[in-house]
Amino acid sequence: NEILIPKRVLFDEKTLKMIEMMIPAYKDEISNVAKENEKINQMIKLAIEKMFKNDFLNKINNF
Repeated sequence: NEILIPKRVLFDEKTLKMIEMMIPAYKDEISNVAKENEKINQMIKLAIEKMFKNDFLNKINNF
């Protein structure tokens, strides 16, 4: 099990809607949890991992 560190993160309405729209598209990569905030947490984690592996590493390589 991972240790979760509580952080308060604020989203504007547009960003939250985008996150909510993405959740169904990645349902195979997000565990089937009941709470909406847990789904959002997993979606953000997945997005950061994908961004880190792709965009961020490309930026480092191009530096």
